[in-house]
Amino acid sequence: MVSGRKGPAMRRAARLGDGWMPYLYSASAYARSVDAIRAEADDAGRDITDFEWMLYCYCVVRPGADQAREDRAGFFRDASYGEKHEEMLDRIAPAGTPEQVATRLQEYVDAGVRHFVISPATRRDTFEVVRLAAEEVLPRLSVP
Repeated sequence: MVSGRKGPAMRRAARLGDGWMPYLYSASAYARSVDAIRAEADDAGRDITDFEWMLYCYCVVRPGADQAREDRAGFFRDASYGEKHEEMLDRIAPAGTPEQVATRLQEYVDAGVRHFVISPATRRDTFEVVRLAAEEVLPRLSVP
């Protein structure tokens, strides 16, 4: 499994890896990475039919959307990522109610993701995030 965010990591994934797992990616960036990896693998004459398409996804699922967004902002600020604008965080780290997060994760599925590693973007009650993701978010997703 190759992880990264830039072209060299995508090239390694296409030529040497069994899969791709970027992080802090928007759904549109993920779609572009899928195209780039497929093109690079094709250029190398490599069959990636069984390639694993993953995403390391920071997210917060809460019953209330405002609390989820507050948790996410605090997490990124405290984790030495600095102040991130809400608009940017919305693109790279879904936060909200189960319905809202499912809508966002479906965008990633539509872009090619088939496996998620869910990492709670909060310092408090992380089990609730994992439970809600497993019970109320992931069952709503469908592969096109």
